[in-house]
Amino acid sequence: MPLVRPRADLIFARPTQHELLDRYFESTGPNGRVERLSIERTLELCPILRPNELAGAILDGSAADIDVHALHLGYLKLLKARGGLVTTAAEVVGLEREADSWRVTTPKAVLRASVVVNAAGAWAGELGRMAGAQNIGLEPRRRTSVLVEPPIGLDTASWPMLSDIDETFYLKPDAGLLLLSPADETPSPACDAQPDDLDVAIAIDRLERATTLEVRRVVSKWAGLRSFVTDRSPCVGFDTRQPDFFWFAALGGYGIQTAPALSILASALVFDRDIVERFSSCGLDPADLAPSRLLARA
Repeated sequence: MPLVRPRADLIFARPTQHELLDRYFESTGPNGRVERLSIERTLELCPILRPNELAGAILDGSAADIDVHALHLGYLKLLKARGGLVTTAAEVVGLEREADSWRVTTPKAVLRASVVVNAAGAWAGELGRMAGAQNIGLEPRRRTSVLVEPPIGLDTASWPMLSDIDETFYLKPDAGLLLLSPADETPSPACDAQPDDLDVAIAIDRLERATTLEVRRVVSKWAGLRSFVTDRSPCVGFDTRQPDFFWFAALGGYGIQTAPALSILASALVFDRDIVERFSSCGLDPADLAPSRLLARA
């Protein structure tokens, strides 16, 4: 089974947003996979849009769906095959530097390591404080998603992902249903996030205003946490205060997409391998993601 399947991204604009649509298109640069669409062509690709709410759209043909579940299981399988150990339900309750190593205390065991990689997602800031590391200003934010039924009589499987140019909602086919989100970023403590009924209602209202779809039933709803620092870029690198404490945080909801490249970068930095040339050819300087940049900007 393929891990990635093509799924074009359709970004539409309302009649008052012609200039915004122009700027968005210009910002994509000379990319043969990005097209500027007429109202008619936009409606062909997504017939539920309201014509009187349209100024046109941008179609990005380079986008794709990732089978996140299969990809994640694949990563776990590789980790275990290479001698890695996965322990769940083992909250870190103590993190201390002792001589030249770290002592990590959990309810199940006390672990020792020469390097700690802090990849704790929304909890990364808490682990950083526990370790006495630099405060990178990590801020978890809640994102809400719901599954709704598609329009009766329409085959939605091949529809592109739909979003408005203001990023106030997005909609995409998902296993015979439609996944809808208000694209919310509500500040939240690190927790097992739960969907707020108001956010669900906002998502449905935005969808019904822009399209002819009437949401008859919410099949399921959930929420997750995306974490950011002030410049909204990942934080990958060694801490500025604590030796051998490595940050792998602030991925902003793009962890599964950036994992292949960022894990190569992190591995090279942890094991002191030279990868500057490999990443500079892509226009990336590892210093751009290092925690030290946040001190300089502060």
